[in-house]
Amino acid sequence: MHEFISQLVDRYRLSVARHDAVPQLALLGIVAGVLAGLTIVLFRMVVNLLQGLLPQGATQGIYESLAVEQRLLLPIAGGLLIGVLFHFLAPGERRVGILHILERLAYHQGHLPWRNTLAQFIGGAISLSSGHSVGREAPGVHLGAASCNLPAQLLRLPNNSLRVTVACGAAAGIAASFNTPLAGVAFAMEVLMLEYTVAGFAPVILAAVSATVLSRWAFGSVLAFGVPSVTLGGLVELPYIMIMGIGIGLLGSVFVLGVTRIAKYTRNIPVWVSFTGAGVVVGVCGMLVPQVMGVGDHTITETLHGHYGVKLLLLIVLLKLLATLACIGSGLPGGMIGPSLVIGAAAGALFALLGQWLGITDPGTVSLYALLGMGAMMAAILQAPLAGLIAILELSGTPQVIFPGMLAVVAATVSAGMCTQRESVFQALLRQRGVLCRDDPITQSLRRIGVTAAMDRALVVLLHRIVERERAEKELETDPHWILVREPGQPVLLLAAVDLARALKHAPDQQVFDLRELPAQRLETAQIDPQASLQEAHQQIRATGAEALYVARFGAPGIPRVYGILTPQMIETAYRY
Repeated sequence: MHEFISQLVDRYRLSVARHDAVPQLALLGIVAGVLAGLTIVLFRMVVNLLQGLLPQGATQGIYESLAVEQRLLLPIAGGLLIGVLFHFLAPGERRVGILHILERLAYHQGHLPWRNTLAQFIGGAISLSSGHSVGREAPGVHLGAASCNLPAQLLRLPNNSLRVTVACGAAAGIAASFNTPLAGVAFAMEVLMLEYTVAGFAPVILAAVSATVLSRWAFGSVLAFGVPSVTLGGLVELPYIMIMGIGIGLLGSVFVLGVTRIAKYTRNIPVWVSFTGAGVVVGVCGMLVPQVMGVGDHTITETLHGHYGVKLLLLIVLLKLLATLACIGSGLPGGMIGPSLVIGAAAGALFALLGQWLGITDPGTVSLYALLGMGAMMAAILQAPLAGLIAILELSGTPQVIFPGMLAVVAATVSAGMCTQRESVFQALLRQRGVLCRDDPITQSLRRIGVTAAMDRALVVLLHRIVERERAEKELETDPHWILVREPGQPVLLLAAVDLARALKHAPDQQVFDLRELPAQRLETAQIDPQASLQEAHQQIRATGAEALYVARFGAPGIPRVYGILTPQMIETAYRY
């Protein structure tokens, strides 16, 4: 039974390495969605449990019910606790959230370490329950991606499919956290993967649907925010909506530039100091305006219903921006999209009230402008207009927002990009760390294909440099295409089996053959793991100067299991066709 399962998994590994393995990847997407959904449900239960320890009212994220001193001390205590816990972790293990996922995709082929995942779970739960100005999307993306990526690593699935598990888990995490499956798909494809393919879309969509089903089973189908009905007053408002989009885009650029600047200054500060300092900033802001504390679901709901005046909305924009910059810039384990939605909603509501004073908008359009502001701010900081548009569409459930929303998100994306070099906040922070994410078409294509899909699977035999005639004839009876010539301390050479057969035929009396001296063409090779993608194979050839690669995994000490041979021509053929 064990051998049968092993063979089944091995066949799946080989099949999922192909760039067009849509059915296999679809199955992977369903499994990934279930695993990610279960993980996010558990995480939300833990956060709810921790929030249940707070005084009545704050358990639902309504921090106005806390006393002034409680609003000050709660985020400080949370920051200090997380800082002490992270202090005992190695610097590389402190990296969590979406930035960590992007870095692992760029430099580690999507392999996610379990220690960072554990740090994200514990740190994110404490941060969200202690009133820090962070969102739950970063823990959702990280935990969702890791929950299906770690089992895939144990199964030794090829790296091209590991990248798919990251996208599936991220989409599932967003979907399960906000009850917005389509926004999760758009985020995974537009922000993480930076590409749109059928083989990529199918598993990601199935993962988002699977996770949403589990989330709705556990928490119901109510959206994260209470969104009233929205209506557009008239077409005359469209130019004003575009102006609003430009203004919020500029606000988004302040967000991006501020986060990167603070992250630069806090890089060399002890982690417990920077986290506690962020807690102090949040606590002081929360003393003045408690609506800026926490994820902000209640604040968004109140803003959408028009319950806040101009002065309070302006304070929410300014203080929420300050508190979020402190939290995200210090590296607290939480997201920045959630707080950006609060800022965008308040800014949009301000534009609605200003439009009423100018006679441009009707009194009943505050909810529309707040909703458009949310999408515009999200699009501005992510440089992802589609994700912002889909988010407000799913949150409102009203197709009428698409028309004005298109203007708002595009205007915000363009105006923010003019100040931030067209970089999202994630790309800006990664560049500051020295991490460059390549997303050119060739690299993307090579990442989508595993080496086992492009290699020559013809039989390969391993022989030492000096081989006796009897051994050579015995190996040739299996009709191999290739021979790997091994010699201690020397590069492994690749020899066509037909050349050894010709040597045996032309020297019938010779009993011993030196495979390095036969009249034949020999290629210097390097070993590559069957999990690798064609991008890794291309990099290996460039780094080692090898003329070919042999795809192998070492089982018994020093004895590799060879799966096939890969040449530069095979890589080019797989990329082109």
